[in-house]
Amino acid sequence: MRQARVSNAHVEMEFEDAHIAEIVFKALLPDNKPLPTGLEVSAELEGKRIIFKVYCQRPLQSLLATIDDILSMAKIAEQTARTMNR
Repeated sequence: MRQARVSNAHVEMEFEDAHIAEIVFKALLPDNKPLPTGLEVSAELEGKRIIFKVYCQRPLQSLLATIDDILSMAKIAEQTARTMNR
């Protein structure tokens, strides 16, 4: 039997201020559930930084797509927060 490969990623985002980081963090939390079997995502907010940890027992493409989703949604959330703060 073939053993599943495991891939992990650690993604850190740093924002200009803690308020924007918190808005982005809260906007991305609902995206973490439900996830496909073999994929786990955790996120922590530390001041101006958001730290994502991705654990993947699926094909590498799944890990890359997950990271792409996180970055894309973070960008949209940040742009929206900045627009609303004007």
